[in-house]
Amino acid sequence: MRMGEVNVGDLAVDPVVVGVIALAVLFRSTFGFGDALVAMPLLVLVGMAIGPATALVAAVSLVTAAAIFAIDRRQTRLAPGTLVLVLTALPGLVLGLWFLQVASTVLLIGVLGGIVVVIGLLGVLTDPRNWLVSDHLAGLFGLVAGCLGGAFNVHGPPLVVFGTARDWSPDVFRSTCQAYFLAVGVVLVGGHGVAGRYTPELLTELVVCLPVVAGAGWLGGHLNRRLPVESFRRTVYAILILLGVVLLLQSGGWDVDSWPG
Repeated sequence: MRMGEVNVGDLAVDPVVVGVIALAVLFRSTFGFGDALVAMPLLVLVGMAIGPATALVAAVSLVTAAAIFAIDRRQTRLAPGTLVLVLTALPGLVLGLWFLQVASTVLLIGVLGGIVVVIGLLGVLTDPRNWLVSDHLAGLFGLVAGCLGGAFNVHGPPLVVFGTARDWSPDVFRSTCQAYFLAVGVVLVGGHGVAGRYTPELLTELVVCLPVVAGAGWLGGHLNRRLPVESFRRTVYAILILLGVVLLLQSGGWDVDSWPG
């Protein structure tokens, strides 16, 4: 049992994990992406093994995508190349899931930390709208998104860069991302299920998280229309840089061997 866990029946649930999931879904429902960017570093930092953390975030992401897609179904406008993004993500998922299975915990934490730092720096220092990206590169971005999604649930950054560079409107961006997350999420959750990661304990945590997912999703929809998004986005990316640095330090020897997994 992790420190701070409480019992639900005969199984233990960590309220800190539930809080992290709520924060991640709030971020996702506010911006349309980014739940894994928030959840994965924090779950690892609070002591959750990276395999179960990835499986939990994948299931929560699938539920969130289904809810948002259902709410927005009448306003759905998919970008050209959406099908290409989804289809090319599938082999990437396989590669990412394989990497998650065979790589050491230290390597996984180091790679995740490096990815989070790079994403944070890109979010703070650059504007993808100035990059030259054509629709013909949709397959490449889909493959990269699938690889990162299979290993860490971090699908969003390649989609964000591609969509922003292609100047998708907010409604097209939101619809396309949720369609991608829904289609790919079914395959990803199935892969984690085949790997045996959905233990009774993890499923219990998922069920406990569902009410906070609903609440955070509702709140995020209101924040989306009220907050100064640009300044908030930069603050969040700066926090991601900090989290990534801490993860890199962990992978460099801060008692990593004592972590579960």
